[in-house]
Amino acid sequence: MEPGYRRDRDRYDRAQAERALIGNWYVNGDQSRRAEIVLAASGLQARNEKGETSRLTVEEGGQIRALDWGELQGNVRRDIIIDWANGTTWTRESPR
Repeated sequence: MEPGYRRDRDRYDRAQAERALIGNWYVNGDQSRRAEIVLAASGLQARNEKGETSRLTVEEGGQIRALDWGELQGNVRRDIIIDWANGTTWTRESPR
C-alpha cells in the first residue's frame, strides 16, 4: 500500500495514511506478540499485545499518537515499522 505522505508529492493524504496503518502488527518483530490497528466508528484504534486499546491520531510526516496511552508518540516508517517513544517497535509480518 502506498504511504499517506511521500516526499515526492506535495500533499498529505490523511485517509491514505490511516488506511496504510490498518492491520496486524508484531511487537519487536515477535509474531507471538500480535498488536493491531483497526478502523472503529470513532476513528483509528490500536490494540497492543496485552489487549489494551487506545485511540490513534495520525499527523503529517509519519507521526502518530496513542491518546489513551499517555499520548504516546510513534514514528511510522515506510508503513511497515512503528517506532514508539517508549522503546517498543511494531513491525508488519515479514513476507513468507
